[in-house]
Parts: sequence; structure tokens; C-alpha cells
Amino acid sequence: MQTPTRERKARMYEAREAIIDRLAPNIHSEIDLDKFLHAVVAELGRMMDVDRCDVVQVVRSGELRISHEWRAAADVPSSLGTSFPVDFAQLAERFDFARPIRLDDTTTRGGDPRASLLPPSLGTRSLLIVPVVLDGNVLGLLGLHMTRAARHWDDEEVALIQSIARQIAVGYQYARLYTDKRREASRTRALLEIANLLNSRSDFGELTSHVLERANEMVGADYCALGVVEPSGKAIGLAAFKAAPHATTLRVRELIESHGKSIDISAFPAVVELLAEPRTLRVIDTSLPEPVRFAFNATLGGRAALVAPVTIRKQTFGLLGFVWGEPREAFDEHEVALVEGIAVQIGTALERDQLSAEVMRLRSALHERHAEDRIIGQSPAILRARELALNVADTQTSVLIQGESGTGKELLANLIHYNSRRKEGPYVKLNCGAIPESLLESELFGHERGAFTDARQRRRGRFEEADGGTLFLDEIGEMSLSAQVRLLRVLQDGEFARVGGGEVLRSDARVIAATNVDLERAVEQGTFRRDLYYRLSVFPIQLPPLRERPEDVHTLVIHFLEHYKQKTGRFISGISREALRALVAYDWPGNVRELENAVERAVIIASGRQIETDDLPEQIVRVAREERTRTRGERERAAAEGRSVTLELDVPLTLDEIERRAIEATLDYTGGDKTRAARTLGIGRKTLYRKLRQYEGEAAGPHEDEGD
Repeated sequence: MQTPTRERKARMYEAREAIIDRLAPNIHSEIDLDKFLHAVVAELGRMMDVDRCDVVQVVRSGELRISHEWRAAADVPSSLGTSFPVDFAQLAERFDFARPIRLDDTTTRGGDPRASLLPPSLGTRSLLIVPVVLDGNVLGLLGLHMTRAARHWDDEEVALIQSIARQIAVGYQYARLYTDKRREASRTRALLEIANLLNSRSDFGELTSHVLERANEMVGADYCALGVVEPSGKAIGLAAFKAAPHATTLRVRELIESHGKSIDISAFPAVVELLAEPRTLRVIDTSLPEPVRFAFNATLGGRAALVAPVTIRKQTFGLLGFVWGEPREAFDEHEVALVEGIAVQIGTALERDQLSAEVMRLRSALHERHAEDRIIGQSPAILRARELALNVADTQTSVLIQGESGTGKELLANLIHYNSRRKEGPYVKLNCGAIPESLLESELFGHERGAFTDARQRRRGRFEEADGGTLFLDEIGEMSLSAQVRLLRVLQDGEFARVGGGEVLRSDARVIAATNVDLERAVEQGTFRRDLYYRLSVFPIQLPPLRERPEDVHTLVIHFLEHYKQKTGRFISGISREALRALVAYDWPGNVRELENAVERAVIIASGRQIETDDLPEQIVRVAREERTRTRGERERAAAEGRSVTLELDVPLTLDEIERRAIEATLDYTGGDKTRAARTLGIGRKTLYRKLRQYEGEAAGPHEDEGD
């Protein structure tokens, strides 16, 4: 074995003062703890003429990790990042970590049992571990290794390293405290920024969206989400979701869409426990059971996650979760404290604004209860649809709402439910077109454990959830024939069975269905069951497309204009006559939803002034220009052919008489073309027919209702 010579001892004592002198500037100027520890291992390794010098730290309960390392040569095995699972309670009975540990030769048979703690991959032949102790607390461990030969560690060497360790302890503690304070200050600034965001807006959806976007940037996660516990306490609804620009979240978004932004938590015991006893959940994929780990990696794209409860008055309102796609070994306390602080800020803001958990949970429901006010329009077709909805609301009859996408079918369903005797019961919604065919029956009727791959827990279906309330089935025309058969049985006798189960269950759920598909044609083509169609269409309601009620466009524009002025906080003085004329003249293939999007866009672009034609989407501007060109051409041709029509009025006249004269003059101008006349007047074709019947005092023929 090697023993220190007199010369080397003398060199060590000389080096003692030198190393302290070289570390002293780091202690006071290199406040960064990481840089400080790198300097420690480099100086000690060179001074002691060892093969490797490292720092061992406690990273979490039951685990030690080598965090910093210096090696004398590239062929010396690296120890950096090596973790040691340790049972501290048992070790405390056998070893005193506050005292040095000397292992002169780890290969000696029957030697020190502590040698068994060393992983063979480290190649350690001789080892000296000296604790860095301050006020009786072990701050870390210094390890000196020989890998190529054995070495005897004598008392003088140990005493020397201990004296240096006492000096290092002061610097270590100083650097650690400073780092903690700096992190605390950084965390305080971050939480202050979050608080300012929370105070700057009142709309809950917009507020959470902005907060999550900034919070995600602060913690460096791939994506984050805020889930709100639903009134039943058995499901979590997604309130907001934000992903980093670099993140791949396609599967997560597909999962959100397939569940309708609501997830049954009964299949996730850890989440149920988290809601019952609020605490921050730390998820590292390597510690998860294999099936759960696979789902976490493959479906959620996660390798690590932090989930913190959002509480209001000591009651859990929701969960705030952050997911990282890169592998991690652990979370440090700074990251956990930041996530918990953000969750507290969200809860505090809601409580400060006197928005209790129950109020927030009911916010969307209360919004839907006023659906009648949100069905904008005074055209006969829309008034008729609203009247039919209110008439059928307080019955048990199934309703089929038909209309193109974007016409407001869900609003009409809301109106029916919240005006029925079931309004206090559950209101469950399912978009049949957004669920894969293989999963639709499971969504509707639930499934038993083991019914199919990944069915690890029993799950209640939407019919069970809607018992005593209303089930809204949107895009029912997309439902598979096999699901249609089972749906028909439920509608006939209220009975069904979960997928993979034999138990007959009953559900008293009223069904409101909606579709943008022509179900009569689907029946003829064999893609929709005739008997189910008759069962659903006991009380059909047809919602007209926006192009058939252009007289409502003006009212809708004003409504959306006021809504988005308040939502965005932008001042808009109004809308120009030309821009409004362009909106009225457009055919709106996307119906009311497309009109709403166009107005929202225009409000953003025209901030501080009135909306002009150029602020509208390009396709609307193009149609307006084409219409102006066509009208100008028609007027020029009519003038050249002597067909110009001039409307002269002798006042006084009633408004009804002025309207009649204008309609008759426009029909003369269009040569009797009622479609062109209606478009020129800015009214619906059916409205024009109704007025003509009123003027003529007789009904128009059926061929005329389908007019040119």
C-alpha cells in the first residue's frame, strides 16, 4: 500500500493554506453553489494527488447522488450522476456519517462492510469520505478515490482534509443560503407577475389562459393544464390548456377531444386521493408501474410531472399540472415551491374576487342557462325554432335538432334543458363525431374491467352519468350502425349493459340529438337506421342557415361587437356602412360561428377606430367587391337598355307602404328574379315570399317557395 512520505506531508500542509486562499475568492464572489463545488473538487483532487474527487449530496429521502466530480485522467471511471439508494434509518444504527470513513483497500476479503455500498462501476480501490459539517449538520460528503492502486489514509491526511472541510462548510453554507435566497427572490418576482396577470382580467377563461401560458414559460414544462372539479366530485373538466412552442401534444389534444374536456377520475386512485388530501404530486416515469408508465409516456408524452391542488377556503377547486417530456431524476424544492405558489395565486385570486369554488363550477352552466338570450335574431325561422324549443322543453319527448354546422344547435339544446323540469339534474354532452368508432359504445354505455385492451377499471358511461337529467348527443349522424342498435334499445325501454358486461342497467335520461347530416337521405343510403330516425325525430326542430336570414346579420354583428369589445378591452367606435353591407351580402357557409370569428378578428385589427371593409376576412371582402362590380354592371346595362328604375315617393307614407314600394321597384329592376331581389334588399328569400303573399292576399304556389 502507498503511504504518504515526509515530503508529501510537507507539501500537503503548504497546500492547505494555498487551497483555502484559492477557495476564499470563490466563497465570497462565486456565489453560485454549482461553481463553488466544482472549484472544491478540482482543488482537493489536485492537492491530495488522487484519481478522483467528488461531492455526494442528499437529493431526496432515501437517495444519495454524486453531484460534482474531478478526475485526474480521462481513463479514470466517472462517478458523476451516480445515485445510491440508502436506508438512512438502518445506516444510522451502523455508521456515523458525521465522522470520516476510511477504506484502504476495498478488494480485501472480509474487509469493511461499507465497501458493499460502492457500485463496482466506479472502480474504487481506496476511498476516504470526509463529511462537510456545520453546527452538527452534515451539508455534504467529500469523496477521495484511488482507482489504480490501493492507498493508506493516515490520521494526518484525514485531519488535514477535515480542517479544510470546516473551511469549505462555511463557504458551502454561505453559497447555499445565497442561492436559496436568490431563488426565493426569483420565485417571488415570478409569483408577483402571475398575480399581476390575475388582477388584469376578469374573464375566467381568458385569465387562466394567460396565466398558464406565462407559468409554463417560468417552469420550463412542455405543457400545463388547469382542471376544475365538477359538482359531482367524480370528474375533472378542463378549464385551460397551454403548450410550449416546441412541445408535441397531438395525442394529448386528441385525448382531450375524445373525452369532451371532462375525465372520469374514479379510474385514477392517485387523483382521488390528491383531491381528498391536497398535496403536490411529483411524478417521475421511472418510478411508475410499467402499464402506467407506458400510458404516461405514449399518451401524455410525459417523462415527469408536477400536480398541485388549487384550493379555495381549504376546499379543493381543481388541479394545476405541468408535464415535462424530457427524462428527469427528481424535482428540486425551488421548482415545487414555484408550482405550488402559482396554484395558491390562482386560488387566492378567485377567493379575493369572491368567486367561490361553487360559483366557478356553475359558471359555464349559468352561461348556458341564458341560452335564450344568446339565440340572437328576429327572423321568423329563428323565432319559430325558439318557440318550438320552449314548447317541448318541459316534456319528456326526445328532440332532434337539425341544421348546418355553426347554426347554434347546442344553444337550442341548452335552452331546452334549462327550461325543463330536469334543469337541476345532470346535463351531459357528447360529440359522437369526435369519438373513434371503436370507443363510442364505451363512451355511451361504459365498460367493465378487461372488456378490451387498456380497460383496467370499470367506467360509467354517459347514459349512467345523465340519469335523471339530459343527454345531448351532437353529430348523431356520425354514429356507427352497431351503436345505433344499442341506442335504440335505450330509447325504447331505458335499458342497456356496459361493454363487456352482462348486468342490465337502467337510465332515465332524456335524449336531445343534433345533426348537420340529412338523416332522411342517410336512411335511404343505409347509413342510419330508419327505426332510430323515427324514434329520435318525434319532435324535430330545424335551425335555418344564416344565409336564409340575412336580416339577422346586423343584430348578430352588434351583439358580437359588444361582446368582444368587453372581452378584449379594446375600444371600437362602430362599424362602417360598407363593412356592414359586406357582411349582410356574404353567404356564410360557416353560419353564425363564422360570423362570430369574423367580428372577433375585426375587433382586434380595428382597435381604436371603427371597423372598415378591409378589416374583414379576405373571402368576405372578395365577395363584396364582386357584388359591387356585378351591381354596377347591371345598372349600366339597365341604363343602356332603358330599363332604369326610379323610386319616387309622395309623403306622407307609412313605413309599410314605403317598404312595399321598395320591394316592388326592386322586383321590377331584377325582372322578377326573387333571389336577386332578396339579396339586393338584404332580406331572406322566405321573408320576401311572406311579404308578397301578404301584399297579394293569397298564398304563393309550392313551386314558388323553391323559387329561382
